[in-house]
Amino acid sequence: MKKTITLILAFFLVQTYAQTVADFESFSLPADSFYYNSTTKDWQTNNAVFQYEWDTNFGGFWSKGFSYTNKNDTANGGFMNLYNCAAGKGYNNSNYYVSAQNNGIIRLKTATDNKVDGFYITNSTYAYKSMKNGDSFAKKFGGTTGNDPDWFKITVKGFLGGAMKTDSTEFYLADFRSSNNSLDYILKTWQWVNCSNLGVVDSIQFFMYSSDVGSFGMNTPAFFNIDNFTTSKVVGIKENTLFTQFNSYPNPASDNVYFSLISNETFDAEIKIINAIGVEVRKESKNIQSGPNNFQLNISELASGLYFIEMNHQENKHTYKLIKN
Repeated sequence: MKKTITLILAFFLVQTYAQTVADFESFSLPADSFYYNSTTKDWQTNNAVFQYEWDTNFGGFWSKGFSYTNKNDTANGGFMNLYNCAAGKGYNNSNYYVSAQNNGIIRLKTATDNKVDGFYITNSTYAYKSMKNGDSFAKKFGGTTGNDPDWFKITVKGFLGGAMKTDSTEFYLADFRSSNNSLDYILKTWQWVNCSNLGVVDSIQFFMYSSDVGSFGMNTPAFFNIDNFTTSKVVGIKENTLFTQFNSYPNPASDNVYFSLISNETFDAEIKIINAIGVEVRKESKNIQSGPNNFQLNISELASGLYFIEMNHQENKHTYKLIKN
């Protein structure tokens, strides 16, 4: 028996969101420098407060959180080089971006109905060089043969009212787990991390993990970089009269997903397939006619797992979960 998902309420009541992007370009620093505050003062953008801690022991050092920077050193990978990214510049060749540490917390500035849409991420120069070459603390990823299944990732957790939410977002900054060594990578470009699956939050926290672990914990340097931190806030709820019926089946599916819908308009819909870590794996357009519509998506090439299928048209966005066998 086929299992049919019927989405009715979601298509009649739609939340509308206002999006805000913090690209950090409004900050001002001397050339080749970074945010520093020995009194442990958090800093903020128009949509969020970024945690910053300075430890006064041992002459003082940046101990936790985030520091905005305009440095662009991609050559020096030592532990004194904490404020540079492997990409050299910010996203889209911008001047400013953010250096970040393990366990850092970002608090959203408005109190309710906020979502973190996502951000761009890349490796710090320090972590990139450490994984690529190895150092006195950490191993070279892949080992001497290149076959070691090493990996380095972040997990983003959302919080609401002081409670950690169940869903999380994962992103691999390096991944050597494939049996095909040509697929191994250490990230040094900016890539988008989709956090929309976290839902409404008032803060997020970053947790870092690595396959290279020693007696004192993770050996891989626990630093990374982000840019274009993007949030959205509910600004209203309106009636959506685009569809009067929407069905999809089967779920789980192996080769094809079938859609049956009745539309009140003719339009071109953008359909996205997003995997469980928020990476868009396919995008295509479908022409929807006024009245009954039937079409299918072939998913046979997708790996098994959880996916989200989005159908977008102007301010209308409809999402459901799909299990690929």
